[in-house]
Amino acid sequence: MTMLKEGIVSQLGRRGVLRGLAASGLALLAPSPARAVPAPVKTRLFMQETHVAGTAYYRAVDLEASLAPGQTLVLRRQPDNPHDPLAIEVLTASGDKLGYVPRAANPPYARLMDAGHVVNARIAAVRPDKWDLVRMEIDLEGMG
Repeated sequence: MTMLKEGIVSQLGRRGVLRGLAASGLALLAPSPARAVPAPVKTRLFMQETHVAGTAYYRAVDLEASLAPGQTLVLRRQPDNPHDPLAIEVLTASGDKLGYVPRAANPPYARLMDAGHVVNARIAAVRPDKWDLVRMEIDLEGMG
């Protein structure tokens, strides 16, 4: 320390110097006391609305009366699927299989899921037209 700094520190003491720095706006240089860090906010990034593929082959028709817009769907990777190694099953919250994320749409979601990201889905519409039994919205969960 320089002679001037040593004199100031000896006259005011270490705490006095820190108080002076804080009062002069230089407190950013001194360590601040521990503060509670706010919890991160969970955010969802809407990715796509699409139909549930293959509903005619699973229980979707039997479950139609119990399905409603806004209900949570479970997406589960099925990497051992012999027809599509990027397959993602679509199930109700109670575990009934409705079908799959369409093959043309599944590559980015399968890769995100394989990397540990949370991909969510919910029912957007039930029987919106004669071709689709269930439409779903897919989103990516993240931290904001």
